[in-house]
Amino acid sequence: MRPVTIGTTAFLVEDSPHSIAMNIERAVGYIALAATRGADILCLPEMVSTAHVPRDLEYYAETYPGEITSVFRRAARKHRINVIAPYLVRVGRKLFNQATVIDRKGTIVGYYRKVQPTAEESHHVTPANDFPVFTLDCGRVAVMICMDIYFPEIPRIYAFKGAEILFWPTVSHGPTQETLRTQLMARAVDNSLIVAESNLAGHPPYAVYAGRFRPATARIIDHNGDVLAQTGRRHGVATATVDLDEVRLTSQCVLIREPDRMREDLQSITRLDLYAKEYARLSRKQKRYY
Repeated sequence: MRPVTIGTTAFLVEDSPHSIAMNIERAVGYIALAATRGADILCLPEMVSTAHVPRDLEYYAETYPGEITSVFRRAARKHRINVIAPYLVRVGRKLFNQATVIDRKGTIVGYYRKVQPTAEESHHVTPANDFPVFTLDCGRVAVMICMDIYFPEIPRIYAFKGAEILFWPTVSHGPTQETLRTQLMARAVDNSLIVAESNLAGHPPYAVYAGRFRPATARIIDHNGDVLAQTGRRHGVATATVDLDEVRLTSQCVLIREPDRMREDLQSITRLDLYAKEYARLSRKQKRYY
């Protein structure tokens, strides 16, 4: 057995504007809370340092690595927990939507930078080109951020690289909660991954008819598409313990073995060469907007 307790956050957003200091203090509070619940790793939501902060977000981007990174490193070390901390960073003249991966000792293991910014976001944020998988003491983890979820190629690449847990920090609220849940379940099932979402929450909680659109839900979904834990529509931390050594089975799908060993059997028949050829051909005709 290889048990790991996964934690993810529904981050509270007030009606009144936030400050960077307020967001960082709140994020550190969630890290401490997750540690008291026995979490081995906690994921914070996308651009956590600038959540509901007025003015141009690029104004607040950290020259990486800087003080924001240092605060998260100290929190990870103090509470002996792995942390995924997403925030805007500046490297030279480029801005990245980054998730920094920090281990229990407070060491920076690496980072993921958003590959698929939205069209609006692309006016400021540079798209990255890498799909790193990080080896931590709680397993092999990967990250995709917000808009990335619309590109199923990303979790498929991570699965082929051996990722076991995929974190999805976001500030998304649609098009509906049902579509988000369906997308997350599909990414988990198609790639035999554990998928964990972190998002923003309002208080009072989500009520679209009253103009309160922050969905809140932080959730953890297993490789069968089952929701193991969630915060519902309120802020807080969701945790779930999974066994990463559990054999991930399905039945009468791949038809190599019965029951199928889902990831291994599916990957063994995946025609990567064919798909790569077709993508290369399509890319030559692709109309790009940024």
